Amino acid sequence: MEIFMKHNIYLYFLSSLFFLSTRICYADFELGNTYYAAGNFEKAYKEYLESAQYGDNDAQQNIGAMYYRGEYVPKNKITAYAWMTLAAQNQGYKDKGLNTKIYNKFSDEEKKAADEEYKVLFAKLNNEVIQSNLTPDFVGQTGNTKTQRIIKTVRPEYPRAAIRNGSYGGMTDVTFTVDKYGITRDQITYYSSDPRFSVAALNAVRKFQFEPLLVNGKPVAINGVKMRFNFRVNDLEYSDKKIAKYIDEARAKASSGSSQDKLTFAYLLETVPSFTKDYKLVDNPNEWYVNAANEGNYSASYFLGRNILYGNMCTSDSAKSMGWLLKAARGGISDAQYLLAIETFSGARFEKNDEKGFYWLSKAAEANKFAKVKYAWILSTHPDEKYRNGKLAQELLQSVDDSHTDKLSLYQSRAASAAETGNFDDAIKWQKKAVEDAKELEIPLTQVGQQLNSYVNNSPWRETI
Repeated sequence: MEIFMKHNIYLYFLSSLFFLSTRICYADFELGNTYYAAGNFEKAYKEYLESAQYGDNDAQQNIGAMYYRGEYVPKNKITAYAWMTLAAQNQGYKDKGLNTKIYNKFSDEEKKAADEEYKVLFAKLNNEVIQSNLTPDFVGQTGNTKTQRIIKTVRPEYPRAAIRNGSYGGMTDVTFTVDKYGITRDQITYYSSDPRFSVAALNAVRKFQFEPLLVNGKPVAINGVKMRFNFRVNDLEYSDKKIAKYIDEARAKASSGSSQDKLTFAYLLETVPSFTKDYKLVDNPNEWYVNAANEGNYSASYFLGRNILYGNMCTSDSAKSMGWLLKAARGGISDAQYLLAIETFSGARFEKNDEKGFYWLSKAAEANKFAKVKYAWILSTHPDEKYRNGKLAQELLQSVDDSHTDKLSLYQSRAASAAETGNFDDAIKWQKKAVEDAKELEIPLTQVGQQLNSYVNNSPWRETI
């Protein structure tokens, strides 16, 4: 069905063509197909156009088809040819030659006009230009947003079991979301030299608090915050000389190695400031993320897109960020899908669009339990009734057990979904657990307390995203 929907438009008018593409599409392209099937050509065109501007040849082809048929846009075979020829940068479209078939029916005057229109379009949207336009400016953070200030930290306890087993040091990389209230959510370990260090780091970061980040005066969440915890039994310091040697070796491997080697080196560069304040970085990690992403590494596309969005060691640029995040998302990186959902719901950095937000969140929830919990929360608390679905929210939460790291979010989502389905006894039970967890974490109780009062009064919770 997906393959059919992918090409249904131009199959209508050139039934002689049958071409199966194995590429995974951008979400905007898929949304465009949904709108097209429903007869909403205006929305379909806008979704195709957004994808086309980021280099999606399938979307470019369908824009050409809409011009050919006169759907939403005026019927114009010359413009149709220009878009289809742009799409023919894809070898599959080039081999089938739809654009050539149209072109061969033009008069000499029409061919001249078609050549000129294609020339202008190609100059703006050829693959090389798009790639160049997506490359960030490696100039550090901009003044558009400010870095979040930590207002409460907790030092992780060194696991006694690690000492007993002869482990005298290690590290753990944790990523998390800071919500609009400054509370950490979605805490997960990306790397740990010892599972016991991972538990200690996660327990600590759950208690962290940040000053809420404001964008245009509005408190917003920031997703994918990275933090490294170093565990030492003494005051061991890292030698800058040894760090330099290690980085030189990693750089050499990345220069001649695979996209994964480049990704690993970029990630290493980002972590250096966490264990030494004196070593001065020569390389910008984003340059290496670009190199890895250009070789098809979708994880690198995610890290790059996130850094560009938040202005980490590059100029913040939401348009460029969107391009890289879409590439990562189409490659199945659930973290990218989750970030796109959060930011699209928010409207602080990307255009607010709840339909896209729900699409990305549903995709992320297929493989990401943090996204699943968030999806259940929004389905239960969205102010607009047409988006609420308490039953689906509860179905989503059935696959998330009590070992889930972010217990606070899990308890709140369970409570909200119960309230949305009218089961206020369960809502109160789960919200009390959320209050208890918040007390243990020593974080503000205002929000969880207000939610509990709402359920006690048999009222579901509503919250603007």
